[in-house]
Amino acid sequence: MFHQWIISLWRTLVPKVVGGGLGWLALHDIQIADLTEGQIAFGATVFGAGLYYGLARAAEQHWPVLGVLLGSTKQPSYETKTSNE
Repeated sequence: MFHQWIISLWRTLVPKVVGGGLGWLALHDIQIADLTEGQIAFGATVFGAGLYYGLARAAEQHWPVLGVLLGSTKQPSYETKTSNE
């Protein structure tokens, strides 16, 4: 079970790192009136990470090897607990 947790964590962190990279890029040479660099970077990070994750998951559904774009081709699996009622 712990191994599955590591996989899920890794597949969550990779898109955040990509989004962070996009946010960092947004801080360089972008000028938008009435917005601070921090606001631009935050928006680019959140939007970039969400877009990257969505596209990577969609591609992975068709071509499983592209799961590597999320850091691992292995998808986490979760056990369901049943109650003894």
